[in-house]
Amino acid sequence: MMGNILKITVKIITLLIIGALVAVIATVSIIGFFITTVHDNSDSVYRYSLSISTSEPVLNPVLLIPVPSYYNSVSGRNETVLDISMVGFRNFDRDNISVKIEYKDGVPMMNISAARIIPVYKNRIEPIMITPEQNVSELPEPTHIYSDRYSEETPVSVPMEIHFYQSGISPRIDTKDPAGKEPLFMPYRILETFSEPEGFMYEDYYISGGTSSYAVEVPFILSYDSGDENILSISTEFEGINQRWVLGWQSNSYHERIRHEFKGSYNGTPCPVKGVLITGDGIYW
Repeated sequence: MMGNILKITVKIITLLIIGALVAVIATVSIIGFFITTVHDNSDSVYRYSLSISTSEPVLNPVLLIPVPSYYNSVSGRNETVLDISMVGFRNFDRDNISVKIEYKDGVPMMNISAARIIPVYKNRIEPIMITPEQNVSELPEPTHIYSDRYSEETPVSVPMEIHFYQSGISPRIDTKDPAGKEPLFMPYRILETFSEPEGFMYEDYYISGGTSSYAVEVPFILSYDSGDENILSISTEFEGINQRWVLGWQSNSYHERIRHEFKGSYNGTPCPVKGVLITGDGIYW
């Protein structure tokens, strides 16, 4: 009797040990798969955009605009991450407007030049109310009207745009402390430092709470002739982002935003423009 009980006990213990080993192996496999999946779905990217619009024609424009740059210790000079051959253009007259990278005092800048830049305006497309019985394909196509001047019929300005996206950045981007390590609009000067628990507005910029943020100043060098009331609007942004997929996208980033409205003509004198640099924004792992 005791022998049977002992045999049964040994079998139970053996089964428990085997079950525990299987559970451990399964857990390790799941963790390994999870880590591999996270690694396979992680990426670091740069994202850049530039928007330019003018209310009136500008003649003989040469626009030197800051671009995201960094010091390359191997080449011993400042370089930009932008590759003009890889950027996307929208609403750009590429036949008559030149876009290239030019060095100014050792710093790369985007040179946009032409004999003239003409504004583009379009009509406002109003939404059409439909009923559940209506077929969307039967609705009339919207009519697009374009003009080179503002009017009641064409009140919407159409900006020229440049976009750039680069993935697979390695090593991982330092989004907490990018100064001196990652591309920034150059040359820059830090005006103020912010560290607030809640989001707030700095002039026309929104700054996220819980980030380390800075008011910065960078020079634009513009030369062109225009009417005294003309407004040339320039807005540019750059982001460095680390992202991964874990039951949903998670990311952290640093981003820089600069925009300004330039009135009248300019003669090539550097114009300092304020912007913001926001670092340490997002989720870290």
